[in-house]
Amino acid sequence: MLARSEFAIDLVGNLTKSISADEHRTDIRVLTLKCENIHELNRLVVSSGVARRAQALKRLATSSKEVRISSGAGSFLIAELSSAQYIMKTGITSQRDQFAEWPSGIFNIDFGGEQINGELLLKPGDIFLETGQILSDPIHLEIENGNLVEILGDSADANRMRVHLQNEPNVDTAYQLNGISLGLALARKLKDNGPRGQELLQMSLDVHHAGWSSVNIGNSMTLTLKEASVLFDDQMIFESGELTGVLQPDPYERSAAGIKSY
Repeated sequence: MLARSEFAIDLVGNLTKSISADEHRTDIRVLTLKCENIHELNRLVVSSGVARRAQALKRLATSSKEVRISSGAGSFLIAELSSAQYIMKTGITSQRDQFAEWPSGIFNIDFGGEQINGELLLKPGDIFLETGQILSDPIHLEIENGNLVEILGDSADANRMRVHLQNEPNVDTAYQLNGISLGLALARKLKDNGPRGQELLQMSLDVHHAGWSSVNIGNSMTLTLKEASVLFDDQMIFESGELTGVLQPDPYERSAAGIKSY
């Protein structure tokens, strides 16, 4: 049956694995639906805007010399892009022998050992994804030559980060800043978010909200900033956690996401 198919939707997550292990691979396109939380799926907006933003970001990134993340209070993280690699996750399978997951919406930048220097200010409400913690206190991070060299702060959140990194199995790469992830997926606003941040946290584990940015440190630390600004050279694409410039949603997306037009 699959041998004659061009496209399949995987509802349980086993189809992709079985096709990948099959010696007689087909040219089938497979879309895996991550349906662990039906309420979250009801909030999502279609992937066409995600794909458009991903392509626009790739064009911008490949023509830029550096990317900068401003997290407030004059803090900047600056990374060169000459050796960077880009991975787009859009939830669209447009080519043969292609696998994708939906919902998706992330543009990943792997710096490939490039020079990364500066500082980040994590604010209350930002997220430590691997532990599922929403930060309660500000934390100041200092990065030199691509490595996290200082975690400033005496809060429980800061201490949790220190312990997490100390327990990394590979001490040589535990503090290395490997890349950043930029969120592209719009979601409809909820009238009642319930417990503080829980709805947002469930979404962020699998797909980044449009305008969110994350730094990836070591093998198992992802810190998500919800209100940072991101620039490629001098062109801003996120402004205080909101899409701007070439990444702004079109009127149809804005309507679907319940975003007011100006």
